Amino acid sequence: MFEKGGVKMAKCPACEKPIALGKNVKLGARIECPECGELLEVISLKPLDLDYAFGDEDWAEEEI
Repeated sequence: MFEKGGVKMAKCPACEKPIALGKNVKLGARIECPECGELLEVISLKPLDLDYAFGDEDWAEEEI
């Protein structure tokens, strides 16, 4: 995890590109990597960490 201009950032576990997660990211938030399209989930806030999202296939992308 790192911050750029106050925005929390994390690396995609698939393509390792940085992803901006906003300032108020929540545990369990699901996002799609804008670079590779992999479905990801926030699995830890301290340190901020992403992992592959498994389970419910009908999730709606959350606004982060």
